[in-house]
Amino acid sequence: MRASRTQAVGRAFCSTANLGAGFDVFGLALTKYSDIVSVRITSGRKIRIIVTGREGLSLPVHVKKNSAGPPASALAEKAGFKKGLEITVEKGVPHGLGLGSSGATAAACTKVLDAHLDLRLSNDELVRVASLGEKAVAGTAHADNVAASLLGGFAIVYDDPIRTISLKPPAGLTIVVVTPQLPARSNKTGKARNMVPEKIRVKDAVLNLGRASAMAAAFAQGDIRMIGRGMVDEIAEPHRQDLIPGYHQVRRTGLEAGAAGVSISGAGPSLVALVDRDSRDPRLVAQAMVKAFALNNVRSTSFVARPAQGASIVKVA
Repeated sequence: MRASRTQAVGRAFCSTANLGAGFDVFGLALTKYSDIVSVRITSGRKIRIIVTGREGLSLPVHVKKNSAGPPASALAEKAGFKKGLEITVEKGVPHGLGLGSSGATAAACTKVLDAHLDLRLSNDELVRVASLGEKAVAGTAHADNVAASLLGGFAIVYDDPIRTISLKPPAGLTIVVVTPQLPARSNKTGKARNMVPEKIRVKDAVLNLGRASAMAAAFAQGDIRMIGRGMVDEIAEPHRQDLIPGYHQVRRTGLEAGAAGVSISGAGPSLVALVDRDSRDPRLVAQAMVKAFALNNVRSTSFVARPAQGASIVKVA
């Protein structure tokens, strides 16, 4: 590490994961919300986490329970760093909505410490480290959200150990996110993951594999309509959809309003719709889905976003 560096600041955007057929494999970074993480060298050898911002009021600050902690510990050990670190997370990504909140924190922390400690890790290594933060929060080191937040655009996670691919989304791709206002659930992601069966039918696996393959090719080719056709899941959503009142009607309404595809965003409860803004107005899709939730006596909010860039370094001092 360069001796003159005492502080660094990084930023990572929120994300939507799975996109239907890509359970634990696909992630897409979104421009709506972001976390900013600053790291400062301190005396001693402890790592201290401070959480600020309107979305950080109830989040843990223990190193083993905050998603910034495990990546920070792993990177400090990898660098042979013998001093203390104060990590301040300015929390801008709401948690509990299925928008990769813990993943954004882990991604920003990993990005900023990689620069701060002069490690210069590869993209695959960065994603592997950041996924340790997800394990602390959800119990599993799933990497779809952290990959999207770190690399930007459309991210694919595959293999063991983790490897990644990042593709630039089509120019006209717009993302509609609709969030039903439901009672908060503790350990939402962990519970949602436990709902997915350990064993699945070969028929379902084949359907998901084919759709996911078509989606990956469609992102590479810029075909938004084909991307949407792949956003149908046989593995996770059938077991999670009952957690979202009106799921089937809201999804159908989004498609009828012009969305290319609609799926649950990550562990939910938000639904995500991908729209080709050159042929459909994404605001009309959002309005239609909000009205469909209302028909099921559920209030909801919505926003329209674009694909976001990857995690970045804001400041090094």
